[in-house]
Amino acid sequence: MNNLFLSFVPGSSLLHRLDPRTKIIGLMLSSICILEASSFVEIVLLTFVFLSLVISCKLPAMHFVRSVRPMLFFFAILFITQLLFTEGNTIYRFKWISLSYEGLLLGSIITLRFIFLLLFAALLTATTSASRITTGIERLLRPLPLRYMGISSHDLAMMMSLSIYFVPLLYDNFRSLKEAQFSRGLNIKKTPVKAIFSLSVPLVNSSLRRVEEVALAMESRCYTSLGRTSIHVMEVKKLDYLFFFLYSIFFIFYIL
Repeated sequence: MNNLFLSFVPGSSLLHRLDPRTKIIGLMLSSICILEASSFVEIVLLTFVFLSLVISCKLPAMHFVRSVRPMLFFFAILFITQLLFTEGNTIYRFKWISLSYEGLLLGSIITLRFIFLLLFAALLTATTSASRITTGIERLLRPLPLRYMGISSHDLAMMMSLSIYFVPLLYDNFRSLKEAQFSRGLNIKKTPVKAIFSLSVPLVNSSLRRVEEVALAMESRCYTSLGRTSIHVMEVKKLDYLFFFLYSIFFIFYIL
C-alpha cells in the first residue's frame, strides 16, 4: 500500500520519530497559514518549508506526485472557474470568453492553496501510521466534553482513521477496475455514458462490500469505544518541544 497516495512510508527520520500530536498540530497550523496565503511570496515561503520537511524525512518525490495526481481534474476546474469568472483587467478576449489578470492571479493562488493542503496532509500520513494518527487524534480530543453529546473522542478518531484508510484503497480499486474495463474493450471517448456506469456501479458495489467487511470484522472482535487501550504510548519528548518552538516562531513570523 506504500505505492498509493496518502499512505504510510516507514522510516526513521525526525518527522517519523515525532509524537503524532505534534504533527497533527503542525498540520493544523500549516493549514491556517495556507488558507491565509494571498501572495506568491507566501506561497514561496510555504514551498521552502515543505521542501525542507520532505528532504529531512527522505521521502521519495513520487509519493507526493501520486498524492496530487488524482485531484488534477479538480484543480484544473478550480483554476479555470476563477480565470473565467473573475472580473478585472482583460488580458485575452475571444468572443464571449474574457480572461482577466485578477482571475489568473486568484486562480493560481487558490489552486496552489489546495495543492499545498493536500501535500502537507500527505506528509503527515507518509510519516505516521494510521493507528498512531488515531491515537494522536483521540488524545487531542479527549479533554473536550464530547461525552455530553453522546460520543467519545475515540469514535471520532476511529472515523478519521477509517477515512484515511479508505481513500487510497478506493483509488486503488478504481484504478484496477478501470484497467479491467479497458482490457474488455471499454472506450470512454465513444461511449462516455456507458463508461461512467461501467466504472461507477462496480466501484460503489466494491466499496459497500469493503465497508461491510470492516464492520463485520469490528463486530466479530466485540469492538467498543469504551475502556479501550492503545498499543502506542504517547510521550512528548525534547524533539517535540523543539518543533513546538519552531511552530511558534514560524507562525508569528508568518503573521507579521
